Amino acid sequence: MTSQDIHSHSKGAEPNDETSDQSSPPDSKESVSTAAATFDTAATPITSAASDTPITSASLSFDEHGDKTTKGVASLRGKPKKALILVSIPICVAVVVQSIYSIVDTFWVAGLGDEALGAIGLSFPYYMGLMAISTGIGVGTVSAISRSIGLRNKFKADQFATHAMVFALIVGFLAWAFIPVTKYIFLFMGANDSLASTSADYLNVFLVFAFLIFVLNISVSILNSEGNSRKTMFATIVGVVLNIILDPIFIYDYGLGLGVKGAAYASICGFSASALLVLYWLFIEKKTYVSIHLKNFKMKWIVIKEILSVGVPAAVSQLTMSISGILLTSIVLFVGGQAGAAIYTTGWRLLSIGFMPMLGLSVGLTTLSGVSFGSKNIQKLKTSYYFAIRLGTALEFIIAAAFFIFAVPIAALFASGNSAHLHADLVIFLRYVCVILMIIPVNILTIAMLQGVKLGSYSLILTLLRTLVFEVPAAYLLGIYFGMGLTGIWIGIIAGDLLVTAISFAFGYKTIRKFKKLYPNPIDLNEPQPVQS
Repeated sequence: MTSQDIHSHSKGAEPNDETSDQSSPPDSKESVSTAAATFDTAATPITSAASDTPITSASLSFDEHGDKTTKGVASLRGKPKKALILVSIPICVAVVVQSIYSIVDTFWVAGLGDEALGAIGLSFPYYMGLMAISTGIGVGTVSAISRSIGLRNKFKADQFATHAMVFALIVGFLAWAFIPVTKYIFLFMGANDSLASTSADYLNVFLVFAFLIFVLNISVSILNSEGNSRKTMFATIVGVVLNIILDPIFIYDYGLGLGVKGAAYASICGFSASALLVLYWLFIEKKTYVSIHLKNFKMKWIVIKEILSVGVPAAVSQLTMSISGILLTSIVLFVGGQAGAAIYTTGWRLLSIGFMPMLGLSVGLTTLSGVSFGSKNIQKLKTSYYFAIRLGTALEFIIAAAFFIFAVPIAALFASGNSAHLHADLVIFLRYVCVILMIIPVNILTIAMLQGVKLGSYSLILTLLRTLVFEVPAAYLLGIYFGMGLTGIWIGIIAGDLLVTAISFAFGYKTIRKFKKLYPNPIDLNEPQPVQS
C-alpha cells in the first residue's frame, strides 16, 4: 500500500513506498523496520475528491511551524506524560460511564428472572462482536489520524476521517444479514427454545441499529484522535443518563412493558442522543482540527487499506475476545448450567467496569503513540508507554482491592429477588477473577502501543495468546478435565492472563528498543508539510 514520504531517518533505511504485512517473526529487526516504514514517507500524498477547504473556525490557530492546530492537538504534540493524562482522563470517564448502561440493564432485567439475565448474558459476546468491528475501524482511524497529526499533515487526517465515516456506515448496514439466524445460533449454543427466543429478541434490536452504533463509534474515534476527548465524554454522559431514565419505562408493565427488549431499545435511544451531539460538533459547529468532506466524495480504497491495516487486526482481536467469551460461556454452561452462566455473565459484566479506566487509558496511549511515531520521536513513545503501564497497574490494583473487599454487597445488588440464590457463587467469582484486573494492564497497553505504531498484526498475536491459546484451554482443563468445577474455570482464566502478561511486557520492551535503533532522532518538522501534491 502506498504511503506518504517525508524523510528516512534510520541509518541504512531506504524510503519504502509499499506498505506490507508484518510476516516476519516479532524478534526480527527487519519486521520492525518494515512496519516502521509504513508511515515514514510523504512525497506523494494520498489524494481525494474532497476539497481541502480552508478552516476558519475561531477554535483553530497556528503553531510555531505554521500548522493549523487546536488545544487538543497542541497537547498531543507536547510533553508525553501530561498529554497522556489530559487525553486519557476524559476517555476513562467516558468509558466508565458508557459501561454503566450495561450494568443498568442488568440491574433492571434482574427483576425479570433467570431467563432474562441469561438472555443478556448469552447475547453479550455477540453484541461485543458487533462492537468489535466498529471499534476495530475506530482504532484504525485513531492510529491513522494521530500519525498524520504527528507528521503535521492535516490533509491526510481529513481523508482518513471522511473515509472511515463512510466505510463504517456501509459495514453497519451489513449487520442486518444476521438478524434471521440469531435464534438458531443460541439454540446451537445449548439454550432452550424459550431462552434462545428471548436472547434473539434482545440482540436483534442492536443489529437493526448497527449503523447508528458504527457512526457513533467512528465519530468518537475521530475526536479522540485529535485529543478532543472532553467532548466525547460529555456526549457519552448525555446518552447514558437518557438510557438510565428510559430503562424501567421501557422494560416494565407500568411503562411500555417491552421486557428484555425494552432494555435494548433504551440503550439505542442513549446511543442516538450521543451520536446527535458528536455529529453536530463534526458537521455543523466545525470547531475540530479534523474536517469531514462528503461533498463530491469518492471512495479511495488505498485510504481504506491504510485504516484497515490497523483496524482489521484490532477488530479480529476484539472478535477473538468475543469468541473466547462464547467458548468460556459454553464451558460454564456445561459445568454449572443456566445458573452458572448467569453467575459468569453477570460477574464479568460487573468486573468490566474495573477494566474501563484501563481501556480508556489505552485509547489515549494509542493516540499518543501514533503522534510520537508519526514524527519518529521514539523517546516520547517510550516515555508514554512505560508511564501508561505504571499508571494503569496502580489504578487497577485499587479497583481490584475494592471488588475483593466489597464483593458481598456488590453481589447483593445484582443477585436479589428471583436471582438471590446466585449470591454466594457470585461473591466467589468476584473475589477470584478480580485478580485479573491487576495483571492485565501490561497486555492491554502493549497492544495499544503496537496499534499506534501500526504493528497491528503483532497486537493480534498477543490477543490470540491471551484468549484462545491460554485462557480457554486452561479453563477447560481445570474446570472439566480435572473436575474442579466453576472454581477451576475461574483459576484457569487467571493463569492464562498471568502467562500473557509476561510475554506482552517482553515484546513491548523489545519493540521500543528496535525502534530506538531505527530512528535515533525525531523527524525535523520545522517546515509545515504540504497538504496537497
